[in-house]
Amino acid sequence: MSLTKSKNRSNRGSKKESLIKGQQKRNRLIELVQNFTQIQQTEKYPHLYIYSPPGLGKTFTVNQHLQTSETLFFTVSGNTSMFAFGIQLAVINYQISPTVPIIIYVDDCDEIFKNEQNCNTMKNVLDGEKKFVYERSLASQMSNLSDLQKEAIQYYNEDGKMGFSVPTDNLRFIFTSNFRLPIDDEVKDSRNKGKRTSVLMAHKNAIRSRCKVADFDLSPDEHWGWIYDVVLNTDCLDKINLSEFHKGAILEFMRDNWSRLTERSIRSIEKLGEIINSHPENYETIWEIDYLKNDNHGY
Repeated sequence: MSLTKSKNRSNRGSKKESLIKGQQKRNRLIELVQNFTQIQQTEKYPHLYIYSPPGLGKTFTVNQHLQTSETLFFTVSGNTSMFAFGIQLAVINYQISPTVPIIIYVDDCDEIFKNEQNCNTMKNVLDGEKKFVYERSLASQMSNLSDLQKEAIQYYNEDGKMGFSVPTDNLRFIFTSNFRLPIDDEVKDSRNKGKRTSVLMAHKNAIRSRCKVADFDLSPDEHWGWIYDVVLNTDCLDKINLSEFHKGAILEFMRDNWSRLTERSIRSIEKLGEIINSHPENYETIWEIDYLKNDNHGY
């Protein structure tokens, strides 16, 4: 174990430096969300796309700060079909009004940007006509919808046309994702290499061009410091009732073995804490068996 610690700690900053770096990145996320609630619909780029590695509490942070603001917002799932996503938008605007400014928080948005067709639909939602347009027959799907959903779709159905069309010019979107939208140089490089993925990359890059984008590409120090900051400044571990000593033990274990961890998330902190409570005499041994890779590949 001592050799592993020594190797993993090489080329790493001090704990204090790591915490400062992690806090700075997490505070930037908080600042982005707070600022987002204050900007106007008329801003040139009124939408926000947030990327970070999974398990860092993006959903919790965004929801927490939206709830404390005075803005009207709805959280919708992005891990769904475009039909279901469109229905969510239709119901919201049907119930409220397409003239009322609303923030739409799309958690886990990867599915709605998964292919070229979806990206084209979303480009139209965010810019240009600012409409969500679904142009397929609804006959086979209506029986699965609630009465409210049917009413909303019928309201936004244009006579004689298939599907429905929902105005989105009153909507501002926050997207969170575990996948980063490609930057201009990555699209160019992909095209030069003749990769089959270059077209989809270009569409995702076009989504990027329509949003303010925050890419939290974290170094191991920043990643660990971010998690440490969550443990210090939120109640994420309150439900498992850990002492300060044991919280410190978990964080030390993660730092010492960062490159060998099978999980690097807030949930992994909770899991390690639960092992302390259930196996107080030998929790460190169980941690090593259950949460460390056998190889020594880097981060």
